[in-house]
Amino acid sequence: MFTKSPSRKRGVAGAVAVAAATAGMMLATAPAAQAAPGGCTTSSASSSLSSLCTSGTGQHRIHAVLNPLDPRLPQRIILGNWAPVGQTSVASNPWGAGYVVSVWVDLVD
Repeated sequence: MFTKSPSRKRGVAGAVAVAAATAGMMLATAPAAQAAPGGCTTSSASSSLSSLCTSGTGQHRIHAVLNPLDPRLPQRIILGNWAPVGQTSVASNPWGAGYVVSVWVDLVD
């Protein structure tokens, strides 16, 4: 029959305590979780497009595809500036609202 000695029990308990302390320190020093921007809206004026995100962290920008003035030419992509949450990203739209094919918001966290 095999019996455990008291010193062996203390060794196992010590190892468990060290592991628990190490895990606690890793959690305490972990960086804050980031969330992609949310609550994003887009808007357009006669010569610009814009996006605004109101929640999360990170940055966003307006992204649009325009049809060309001359239909024989390829579509044009316009991009706004990268802006933090709470600030507006703006892109110039030189051809006006009638040429916008699609608009969306690019997000990075």
